[in-house]
Parts: sequence; C-alpha cells; structure tokens
Amino acid sequence: MYAFSTENWKRSKLEVNTIMKILGQYLQIGIDEMIEDQIKMRIFGDVSVLSKDLQALVQKTNELDDQIQVENGFQANLCINYGGRDEIIRAARRYAEEVKNGTRENDLSEEEFSGYLYSAGIPDPELLIRPGGEKRLSNFLLWQCAYSEFYYTDTLWPEFTPAELDKAIIAYQKRDRRFGGVKEDSKHG
Repeated sequence: MYAFSTENWKRSKLEVNTIMKILGQYLQIGIDEMIEDQIKMRIFGDVSVLSKDLQALVQKTNELDDQIQVENGFQANLCINYGGRDEIIRAARRYAEEVKNGTRENDLSEEEFSGYLYSAGIPDPELLIRPGGEKRLSNFLLWQCAYSEFYYTDTLWPEFTPAELDKAIIAYQKRDRRFGGVKEDSKHG
C-alpha cells in the first residue's frame, strides 16, 4: 500500500500533519493486528525524516516482522516517504559504496540489485491494483513492477470492498502472464 510518497511533502503542512497523525494511528492498529493475526508487515521508504514517534512505530513494526514466522500467512507492505526513483538511486548508491570500499565486486545481476531495494527478500508484486481512476504508477515500485499485471478501477480506496478485490483477482486470473515471452500456441516462422 502506498501511504505517503516522497512527493507528498509538497502538500500543505496541515494535510501532511493530518496524514502523519493518521499513519501513526494505523501503524499502531497494524502492530496489534500483526501480533494477533500473525501478519508480516514491512515498511518501505526513508523513515529518517519522520517524527520520532513514527520512527519508533516503524522500528517496532520491523522488529515484529522479523519475529513473526508464517509459512502461508499474509505479507503486508506499507510505503511511507517512498518514491520508486528515490529507491533505485538509494540502492545504486549503496552498491557503488560497497564497490568503492572493496567489499563488493563491480559485477551486478538484477537479482543482486533487488537485494539493495527496500523490498529485499520479498517477491515482486504479481498484481498492482490502482484505485481512484488513475492510470499511472505514480513513482510506485518502479523496479518491482516490471512484470506486474495492472488492474485499474474508478473505485476510491476508502470504498474498496472485498467484492472489488474479488473483481481484481478474477481479472488477474484471466491474464496470460508470459514475462516477456510469447504465447505457447503462437506459431513462429
């Protein structure tokens, strides 16, 4: 879920403060539900600029995420102060620093690069649902969504019900996922 982007800081101070207050409330609820329902939750983004209270909630979330061991459970990811381009630049800088320090060879695969991202160790999304009628990524998981299927709906997020989720999943199930390949029944000359 994309809770707050790096670009959202351009909004009015009142709106940003309100969003941060709501984020704090939802993080606390999320922490309680993580424990009760054995849900893993990872925070993606640069949380260093958040309030100390929010940083403490993020740290508690990360600590709980590390403790929860679920084989067939649910993995929730929440993006706070996140931007896809920012994430890629941050990852490239981390890699370059390791090469410069001699702790890493100057040879990098896509899989290895993924290890420098906030989502390291978490599978790429198979389905991206974009509510609210928008038809763009909005700088969201640019690297990770390379082969994601997209589902667009005019339904706004607060009104997104389980029935709306079912529609998205049904549409996804009808997709032919080839990951850059061709249909198996295609004839080639």
